[in-house]
Amino acid sequence: MPDWSRIFPAGDHRWTMGLRPGDLADDFAPRDPTGETLRERARWLAAEPEKYLALLPAGRASLDDTSALARLLGAPLATNDPADERQRLVALGSALEPDLVWLLPDAAGVHRVVGGIVCFPSSWALTEKLGLPIADVHGPVPELNAVLGRQIDTFLRKLAAGDVWTRENWSLSRSAERNQHTSRPRRALDADVTIAEVYIRLEHQLLLRLPTSGGVLFGIRIEIVPLEELRQDRDAAQRLARLITTMSPEIAHYKNFAPARERLAQLLT
Repeated sequence: MPDWSRIFPAGDHRWTMGLRPGDLADDFAPRDPTGETLRERARWLAAEPEKYLALLPAGRASLDDTSALARLLGAPLATNDPADERQRLVALGSALEPDLVWLLPDAAGVHRVVGGIVCFPSSWALTEKLGLPIADVHGPVPELNAVLGRQIDTFLRKLAAGDVWTRENWSLSRSAERNQHTSRPRRALDADVTIAEVYIRLEHQLLLRLPTSGGVLFGIRIEIVPLEELRQDRDAAQRLARLITTMSPEIAHYKNFAPARERLAQLLT
């Protein structure tokens, strides 16, 4: 069960880092006993690899680091040709449940996206972020750079090799599908939505400085929780309702539920 008191803190909405120490083995351990998460990842990577994986030359050492970590954690990496980067990416993305993004500091110390394997994005596309500095990646998020940009840069610069940090990010969706790539159609949240149609989409995020490449591994594990389930926890439901109603119109629009704000608050209270 998610820790709703941490994910939906009391008070009005504000952007926070919310970082805490993590455990790499625990965060990357299999969580789906049915195996469907890995099977779905393998299907997307086989069907449309150009959408869900990418690697710049600068990211090759980070791929090596991450593959070595995955093997240490017991992940079965099925690859026949170590020189075939796409095959290695597919093997890694099919063996681990979380999505992966690699950041690498450039000559000026600015962290840029140099690759990744992202099968379950929350309304974004990896290929559109490739090569961008982290400030530009966060550019579409209203107010985030102004509030947290300097903290994020400082954190990334000071992140030591082997240190593991985790945090959560949340959004709401009218779909329980894991893969919400921008190319896939989905129904928007609106004023007519019912409680049974709304899902909390949690991103359990991990940040780790890789030991050899100097890159940062950014892991994203998706958890989807029906809003009906959250509503059983009255305190958590009230905290979420307050966050929804107090965030700026621009943030509500970015999170794709601006037309449904009043309705969502009503459903929660």
